[in-house]
Amino acid sequence: MRPFPAFPAKAIFSLVYLITAGSLIGFTAFVWLLGRMPASKVASHAYVNPIVALALGHFLASEQLTLRTLFGAALVISSVFLTMRRE
Repeated sequence: MRPFPAFPAKAIFSLVYLITAGSLIGFTAFVWLLGRMPASKVASHAYVNPIVALALGHFLASEQLTLRTLFGAALVISSVFLTMRRE
């Protein structure tokens, strides 16, 4: 019995992508934005990223979107809009 199972190339590529794009590039962009915008606006990316993931899952992986999911996404988008609007 081998100590580590064989990992598919797709899984290794996905992990490398998440480490580089998700962590390094994302954190660098986050810190850069913090120096130029208020923290409340910069933090809104944390709410929008799951919506982007839903769209990518639906269009690229044919995942099904339910009415409940779409309603939740609409709530998130509207809350981000209300946070980002000028007073």
